[in-house]
Amino acid sequence: MVCEKCGFGHMIDDTLHEVEVYKCWVCGNRSYVGHPRRHGSLVCDRCGDDLPEGNRESYCTECLRLAMLNTQHLKNRTYGETVCACGTTFIKRGPTQLFHSRTCRQRFALLGQVV
Repeated sequence: MVCEKCGFGHMIDDTLHEVEVYKCWVCGNRSYVGHPRRHGSLVCDRCGDDLPEGNRESYCTECLRLAMLNTQHLKNRTYGETVCACGTTFIKRGPTQLFHSRTCRQRFALLGQVV
């Protein structure tokens, strides 16, 4: 049996009191064969646990931590302050942003200086 949480290929039989349970010895995830996890809007897509509030990724905080995603930092990420070719100082919103505005980029593209 393959673990639903970490994807490891072997789970240990941990049956107790006639309830069929399999446990992943790598991450500790338990799978109850007769009781499948439910899926819905306020349930984590990865592990099936309840979410206190809905979010865009549909992952609980533990699964976000395992995936090394911190949604608070991703929303307002910037890439430092730099100077545009026209001399304007601006804060980069993306890692490949070179110009402070679209019109400035088009102006330099028309001049043939930067493609």
